Amino acid sequence: AHGGLLVSIVVATIQQYFQSVHAARNHPDTFSIDTYFLRPAEAGEATVVIRDVKPGSRFSTVHFALVQDGTEKVVGYAMNTDLDAEKGTSFATPNALDPQPPPANLLQLANQSDPNWIGYSIPWHLHSFLKGISHYQYFAATQQITPTNITDNWIRFVADDQRFTTEMLGSVADHWRRMIENYAPKSVWRQDVIPERAAAAIKEGTGLPGYSTSYGYPTLSMHLEIKKKLPAEGAQWLFMRARSTVIKNGRFDAEIVILDENMDVVALSHQVALVTKSMQIADNPRRSQQSHL
Repeated sequence: AHGGLLVSIVVATIQQYFQSVHAARNHPDTFSIDTYFLRPAEAGEATVVIRDVKPGSRFSTVHFALVQDGTEKVVGYAMNTDLDAEKGTSFATPNALDPQPPPANLLQLANQSDPNWIGYSIPWHLHSFLKGISHYQYFAATQQITPTNITDNWIRFVADDQRFTTEMLGSVADHWRRMIENYAPKSVWRQDVIPERAAAAIKEGTGLPGYSTSYGYPTLSMHLEIKKKLPAEGAQWLFMRARSTVIKNGRFDAEIVILDENMDVVALSHQVALVTKSMQIADNPRRSQQSHL
């Protein structure tokens, strides 16, 4: 199962737990969560078991386990507080991305007229290894100004009426294009290949073809820290930068920065993942194979 989606499910459950069991503490917001993926989760029912570790006056900590058929699939710790009531020492810090991404006009992005960015979506297919991101529209830079170990994307939902909420940030934090693809010579997901493919798909009025990636990327662990809540009505646009420092021996790290449309930091994530062999399928994937993705 998609690791980020599992994190969002856990966060939603923990917040419901605090709103019911610990309502008097007024700690409705999960702002820090460390997640370890022990075993793949399967589609179907799951139970999130929550255990109090340290209920506090300002912060409360819980342990959680996502369980299926009596087996722990995901475990970790989470901290809750009231983000709306936070106060304390604050300093302005430079959080500009380096290198800076190209400027974006969101109105132009919406109608595919921004010269610096081009949008694409990936069609849903039963046998696609990329089903989890088919409801998103991504925007890639038309000119490559970032190093190979960095990927940048603006992102929104394909459906105009859908918005990102704070509870979704765990899932969003896992929906970045893996920079490993930039190193694969034949990958159709390299940052220097996507703009041309996206332009052709727009001309044909289709989504971006492709149902698999060069490798599989199972996540071992994910840390997510929420710096600010998204608006109650949700956010239409988010920007994501993913950077890897070391890719070695089939394992890599990724630092994810999620920003809102004003380029204010919304959340930070650190992830550890593997690079595994991925089964390839054709654009018309009638021969279903099992993926490590």
